[in-house]
Amino acid sequence: KLSKKFLTNYVKENDIFCEINDKKDQYKRNLGECFLNRLSLSKLMVRNGYAFDYEKYSKGKYKFDQEYAKENSLGMWSMKFEYPWDFRQKN
Repeated sequence: KLSKKFLTNYVKENDIFCEINDKKDQYKRNLGECFLNRLSLSKLMVRNGYAFDYEKYSKGKYKFDQEYAKENSLGMWSMKFEYPWDFRQKN
């Protein structure tokens, strides 16, 4: 809910452009990255602590943004949480 609210407030009524990869994931889903102007929304979300750099898939693309959010206690880093991939593995 927090992440959705942050992104909704940031994007507002602006147009979003998404670049979709040719290759699909193991579940045959389309993968890509979305931008507002030239700003990566993925980078924005990770840097503000509302998303995580899942290195298994990102190959550390957002590593420094996540470190910034963590060091500055932004978003989810300001509270106790469980990584989504750990939660899914347990449930």
